[in-house]
Amino acid sequence: MNSLVAGSTGLVGSLLIDELLESNSRVNAICRNKLPSHHEALTYHDINFDDKSTYQNLFEGVSDAFICLGSTIKKAGSQEAFRKIDVDYCFSIASVASDAKVPHLSIVTSVGADPKSKNFYLRCKGEIEDKISQLNFESIAIYRPGLLIGNRQDRRVAETIGQIVQPILIDPFLRGSASKFRSVRASDLAKSLVKNSGKNQGKKIYHFEDFLRL
Repeated sequence: MNSLVAGSTGLVGSLLIDELLESNSRVNAICRNKLPSHHEALTYHDINFDDKSTYQNLFEGVSDAFICLGSTIKKAGSQEAFRKIDVDYCFSIASVASDAKVPHLSIVTSVGADPKSKNFYLRCKGEIEDKISQLNFESIAIYRPGLLIGNRQDRRVAETIGQIVQPILIDPFLRGSASKFRSVRASDLAKSLVKNSGKNQGKKIYHFEDFLRL
């Protein structure tokens, strides 16, 4: 497997890279800043997300592309800036992958993603799902996790509190159709991304219960 990971320095992206390397995949990891590689099969590429020419040549020979790119409205600074990252940049990467004939694409969005949602965050997540679904891939895997459990480099206070409270006080009551809203260990999501890439033809959406079938 030859892979490309966008959002390679985030919580899920960094764990995904470790899983890919463990599965003997060669990895092109794209990010904003040049980083030293800790593995001979891993290369970090600093790119300009606003300029496709800085990453178009990185998809040659890639079989599996993973988009773990995302932000928060607070971190991005505005809804417009958030949408640029979570919709425009993600779609740009996916469209380049499609043009390069990459067969398999996986993307992490969010539980509740819906292009018609009144919630701006969930509406953006639903919009990028719809846009990517129109591209030409042999398989598209869409992951809709709930609250992610793991150690982020950028500490988010509300999320840190949620990571402590939800698994104990909320998750036990989320059963049946509501189980998709349970918190998810980022490490389980990363393993699922690797295991399921290219597994199914066409588009498939994965929720909480799917992340545990490893």
